[in-house]
Amino acid sequence: MMVGQPLTSFPELDFVLRDHEDRLRQALGDLIVAVYLQGSLAIGDFDLTSDVDFIVVTQRELSSGEATIAQAVHAETYRQNNRWVKRLEYSFFPVDLLRSPSSPFTTDGVSDSASRDLWYFDNGSERIERSDHDNSLVVRWTLREKGVVLFGPEPSELIDIVQPKDLRTEIQRTLVTWGDLVVKDPEPYRNRFYQSFLVLNYCRGLLDLSEGSIHSKMAGVKWARENLDPKWTPLITFCWEERQDPDISITQPADLDVFGQTIAFVHHSVGRTRSFQGD
Repeated sequence: MMVGQPLTSFPELDFVLRDHEDRLRQALGDLIVAVYLQGSLAIGDFDLTSDVDFIVVTQRELSSGEATIAQAVHAETYRQNNRWVKRLEYSFFPVDLLRSPSSPFTTDGVSDSASRDLWYFDNGSERIERSDHDNSLVVRWTLREKGVVLFGPEPSELIDIVQPKDLRTEIQRTLVTWGDLVVKDPEPYRNRFYQSFLVLNYCRGLLDLSEGSIHSKMAGVKWARENLDPKWTPLITFCWEERQDPDISITQPADLDVFGQTIAFVHHSVGRTRSFQGD
């Protein structure tokens, strides 16, 4: 296994990533074109509660037999005794599909086409599945502009530029669609982790929408404090401080008052998002 420059500030995580990438390449050979870190690992706000997001770019779609091989490699990593192996989240992305812009939204709403699905391991999952989770413009922008190379060429060689107008459209639809669901049925989010995650995600999302690019949670918090009604500042500050606790969990109950404010903030953010007029 090749050891290069540090990927993160966590040496044990670096070992897991390099070891897993090396064993995937040994198992699948030339089928693998590249492996890129994305999400918070690329944007720069990764912490002890973050998902370990990356993308495995392949020459073509994995066959069912190749997906079984990938499953076996993943299971071997998953059995290791450290915190990071239970946070791996990644898709196998055929290179031709990666280069072709695609969004989970159509002019008529949310796409339900199975043709958009990729082989995917969800955060904390032992089992490979089919999902369009990473098949978005946000992921393509993050990979191209911020992606960290574990193996392969620079992401800009494989991914075309995502135009700000198109990125804003996807961000706007994502914030509205998800926010409407949260406000309508908040119960699945009534826990300590999500009461903070929702606020920080919408701070970041509003900044991303404004700028037509993807930013860190910290940048979103700073922007929100400077641009939103000051009445939201105590909530935003509280949620940011909560996020710094590495033991924050969905198993912990939400604070009754804070959670009510969180849902109100999501409702406010959705209204602001709906009325956004981009360039």
